[in-house]
Amino acid sequence: MLRNIAYRRIGNKMEKARTTTPPTATLPDLSVVITAHNQCDELRRNLPLILNQIYNKFEVIVVDVNSTDSTKTLLEQLEEDHPNLHHTFTPSTSRDISSQRLAITLGIKAATSQWVVITQADCTPISHQWLRRMAEAIMSHRSAKMAIGYTRYNRAAGYNQRRMRFFRFWQQMLSLNFAQKHGAYQCDGTNLIYNKELFLSHQGFASHNTLLTGATDIMVNQQSTPHNTTVCLHPEAIMQQDMPHKKHWKQDRRFFQETRRHFTHTFLYRTFYAASVFLHALFVTTMAATIAYYIWQQEYIYAAVALLLWMIHLVFQGMMIGNSFHTLEDQKSNIFSMAWFIHLIPIWDTKAWIRHRFSDKRQYRKKYI
Repeated sequence: MLRNIAYRRIGNKMEKARTTTPPTATLPDLSVVITAHNQCDELRRNLPLILNQIYNKFEVIVVDVNSTDSTKTLLEQLEEDHPNLHHTFTPSTSRDISSQRLAITLGIKAATSQWVVITQADCTPISHQWLRRMAEAIMSHRSAKMAIGYTRYNRAAGYNQRRMRFFRFWQQMLSLNFAQKHGAYQCDGTNLIYNKELFLSHQGFASHNTLLTGATDIMVNQQSTPHNTTVCLHPEAIMQQDMPHKKHWKQDRRFFQETRRHFTHTFLYRTFYAASVFLHALFVTTMAATIAYYIWQQEYIYAAVALLLWMIHLVFQGMMIGNSFHTLEDQKSNIFSMAWFIHLIPIWDTKAWIRHRFSDKRQYRKKYI
């Protein structure tokens, strides 16, 4: 029940953000940092939409992570028409830090602005006001040092695509609600505005520089507090990311099992997460056992009543989730498919945990040559 209310709350807050008067304070200069590895096609498609943002003063820094395609040529061509576009690259001889962390570090250090917007090459803003809305979120909270925006996958077609899009929506609903009151639990670095001074004062990724993934997840988790963190829920601040392959989605979830081992102040979030999943699973198991028992006892009327109660629960849950899903995902939802996916979350989590538990832990860290 509490989880369903949280879904509805996010949808309502986004509708409120749409009509809220923006702050009158002058918006700060921004530096957009994008990391890319052999993603020339993605940059060709998405970079112009970022460069054409309606904003007074901003720069875009693309960090090329040892690409072997035409990324460098494309960036040089775009720089001729866009003076606010710059690019750099990570040296292939770097040994003491993962390429992901090195790329973000180089981009932030190269930024001339105090506020850095971090995103990825396969992400595109759905509006030309993306940067403005992210900056307004920071200026609306004077003590904020970071603001987290919402990111969704491209429109889903098949079953696997729909479940991946739903799981990301579901995960962000929990984390965004939690971030507003208790500080951020995680952030995947696709739609994040961050204070450069805060990053440098904590020595960047020094505490976890050998891990291959989870750079911004751990950074935000360890440096976020209820006072320095806000979220940006304006509809024009939404990012849209390319749908991953099913294999990569499973791999990312397995790697996240390693990433979260380095999180701090996780007890409250993980307790709420585990309780919500457990109570839902307990309810489903109880209802299924009740229906099976009455059928076995040939008490079909009681079985029908139990089934009806279960269906009412599914409809109510699907409607609550569907409200926010439609608002954030810009896609019609089937209330029964929403409720069905909720039933599968414990299974997805268990599979990811098992794959991580019995995997070689050396694959999660940078290999030295």
